[in-house]
Amino acid sequence: MRSRPRSIFMTMMWGVALAGGSAFAESPQPSDAASSRVALAASASTSRWTEEFATGEGTGELVRTREGLLFEPYAVMRRPEGLSRLTGLYTFPARRLEQPVDTIRPLLQASASPEMGVEVDVRVRTPDGAWSEWRTASAGEVAHLPRAGTEVQVRLALLADEHGRGPVVREVRLEGSLEGGASGEEFQSLAALSYRVFATREGLVGGTTANGHVIKSNDRFVALPSRRALASNGGSEYQVKVCYPKTGKCTTTSVWDVGPWNTKDDYWNPSSVREMWKTLPQGKPEAQAAYQDGFNGGLDQFGRRPANPAGIDIADGAFWTDLGMSNNDWVDVTYLWTSGGSTPTGLVIDSNNANNDSTRGYIQLAGTSWASSTNVAGYYGSNYLASPTAAVSEPATFWFYLPTAATRTIDAWWTAASDRSTTAPFIIWDANGTQLATVKVNQQANGGRWNTLGTWSFPAGWNKVQLSRWTTAGAYVIADAIQVR
Repeated sequence: MRSRPRSIFMTMMWGVALAGGSAFAESPQPSDAASSRVALAASASTSRWTEEFATGEGTGELVRTREGLLFEPYAVMRRPEGLSRLTGLYTFPARRLEQPVDTIRPLLQASASPEMGVEVDVRVRTPDGAWSEWRTASAGEVAHLPRAGTEVQVRLALLADEHGRGPVVREVRLEGSLEGGASGEEFQSLAALSYRVFATREGLVGGTTANGHVIKSNDRFVALPSRRALASNGGSEYQVKVCYPKTGKCTTTSVWDVGPWNTKDDYWNPSSVREMWKTLPQGKPEAQAAYQDGFNGGLDQFGRRPANPAGIDIADGAFWTDLGMSNNDWVDVTYLWTSGGSTPTGLVIDSNNANNDSTRGYIQLAGTSWASSTNVAGYYGSNYLASPTAAVSEPATFWFYLPTAATRTIDAWWTAASDRSTTAPFIIWDANGTQLATVKVNQQANGGRWNTLGTWSFPAGWNKVQLSRWTTAGAYVIADAIQVR
């Protein structure tokens, strides 16, 4: 049978209101006296804040009304296995607190029938600038973050009933505290976790992914069966490197959807922190265990019998073009964010514009000498660009758009080899045409990773990073990807 959607979070006894003839559970406004008692009982180290709906971003079926945030998923095209429980996500901006926290308690005011639900996902920024995985606060409970930190981000997950009707959230208040309650998940090592899992092609062109991305032809992203590693729309906070042994091809891409089969199966994590099915060995998806071994009665999270053992879905461009796959098959997947440093945390502009959102960033080439290549391993995405050095600029220009003025750190990714330039010049320009800096890097070293060029203040508009050919002759410069964070 299908799993029953969780009820929304309760901060105190719930009342019952009627809306359109249906019964809805509703959390009442606390009295002034009750609020005072809560304040007196709380520790002096507790951080409290209220998220503003006007500042957040959500999938298209989430509507801000005078009543609050309404989930209306009626016409949204989703993956078939997700139709039984449509979920809309609404993400608030990251927030820096005055003191570190490791425990988050959500206090919501919302209306929902018993078949609907509201969940709160929270993540924390790690010291190296990357985000932890998301952690979900269960009904009436708290979210224990993987580690303590001062910068956190909150995401709402609104779950509809089987008729496509969703809840209404009117207020999102949170309390953060340092309780020594971090979930002890600092298992990251120098080597990212890697497992062989069965991959299926996502398809669904024209549909909408869990993070709100509209799927296009020859798209490039993957789906994993847990929101814990779901990146923002167009973001690259959580990425995987997928290799297909039969062709020897690999690609690196972001996690933009949830599935296949399950939605709470972070199988790459140790059993001690796995959200569900803690008795399964690390690295084995529940759908695979159900399909091959009859685990859970041979059923998935929603009571269905999996038609395959899939642990990852791959979008068409990555599936067909980048990996050379023609049928669903076994692949080797490296979960890059588990390595503690190789996962980007901001906007990535790739050397292949097919991987870019042109409204946010793109690459532009001058001259005719830039050539696409996959000869040296460790490239970002599906390839990199190489050009011989010469006494001419003819740059590869990475453009990126900022809606408002901001201070941003720029990282660059390249492949390293002995024929690379040791003085490859990256030139940083702002949207006003002011040259901010020239940073020369040694591309014979530190390949296959993000390398920080520096931090600058940029105005709103189209800013750019150029990699010039004009440096010592007899070598190559490599334009692979930049990250703006």
